[in-house]
Amino acid sequence: MHEANSPIKIFEGVFNLKNDMIQVELSGSISFTWFVESGAHFSGSTNLDRRSLMAAFDEKNEYTLTANGIEMGQCYISNIIFGLEVNSVSILEGVFTQQVISGDKSIKVEKVIFSVPNLREFHGASVKWIKEERHGFTRGRLHLEDDLFEININKCLNYKELYKSLSVKGGYAILYQGELKKKSAGISHEEATEVLLCLNCFLSFINGRRISALFIQGIFDNEEKWCDYTDYQVDIYKSAQTWTTLTGVSFDELWKAFRNIWKEDKDFLISTIHWYVESNSNSGFTDGSIMMAQTAIELLYNWWIVERKKMILGKDSASITASNKIRLLLSQINLSNGVPSSLTHLSKLIKPSESIDAPDAIVQIRNSIVHSQEEKRKKLTNIDPKAKFEALQLSLWYIEMALLRILEYKGKFNNRVNVE
Repeated sequence: MHEANSPIKIFEGVFNLKNDMIQVELSGSISFTWFVESGAHFSGSTNLDRRSLMAAFDEKNEYTLTANGIEMGQCYISNIIFGLEVNSVSILEGVFTQQVISGDKSIKVEKVIFSVPNLREFHGASVKWIKEERHGFTRGRLHLEDDLFEININKCLNYKELYKSLSVKGGYAILYQGELKKKSAGISHEEATEVLLCLNCFLSFINGRRISALFIQGIFDNEEKWCDYTDYQVDIYKSAQTWTTLTGVSFDELWKAFRNIWKEDKDFLISTIHWYVESNSNSGFTDGSIMMAQTAIELLYNWWIVERKKMILGKDSASITASNKIRLLLSQINLSNGVPSSLTHLSKLIKPSESIDAPDAIVQIRNSIVHSQEEKRKKLTNIDPKAKFEALQLSLWYIEMALLRILEYKGKFNNRVNVE
């Protein structure tokens, strides 16, 4: 991409739409576009008569789209532009509904290459680049490896120009290119999909916003055998704080630990990081994001404190108060129960005479949001919005530090609440 939101052309030529009732041959193009809704869309012309087109244009009618004799996926027609004269050309437009793949995905390949939009900048390992007769070096590679697979994710050489375009226009821009290899043998589409699903979750955690690998190509003998154009979810560009730093980046050991937990219980990581990125993105504004952060904290408590460490057994694990669940979590990551001095507005809610600490303050704010009694509504109205924002930041800090401790991370991290 040369600028943000540029469409990606998938196919140009003749293709067919077919279901049990009708078959339509179109001449046109298939492209991955970012707006109004991201995903693969098609547009093509046909001489089919108006009556047949009206029969085809039904939102309940799903079609199989075939190009070059290969079924690419299921789609439906979203719009028809009729020709002005009898027997004139009409235009059909539509969108794919599920997986979109060109080529034969049953072929095992030597490597898989992919694109990563909207991933924040990292100064990783040094890489030499060669372009025509020029060459140079850039610290633009993230290297991830486990027992079976090796992944290299390289920053695009025009990263700064693309990022500037992205920050001005918003939307989406491909900022990194990745390569996945299996150490022992060829890699199938199914295997690649599983590893990249894990990678998507991992990258979302280090990015603070939801990220996915897109345009996934299977390469054998330097030829593309298949390409997956499925619209895996990527959050629209928005600046968001996270625990990662720009420099001194090495995620290799963190990735190994992440993969090990993924193989054991991927649902835990998917759910926790889902609630983390949603609250970190302020998806429900401050009030809704506090509730989502509390959901992640509750999940961390149950998975780590109760199920893995077995610090509390039986009914006591469920009957314990929400604030005590947070305190138990903090005890495992060596964080104080107090409110950091930098969070001045949240500190005003603390009353030492009533033994109220940071977990109490967070839970009280959360309860005022969730419960609808008149007393709770009045209390919520009286809470300074800045105190609620600081409660959210502290909750996100707890989530980040708990996940990093679970993953035994020993590298550098950004301190969002300036705790010494």
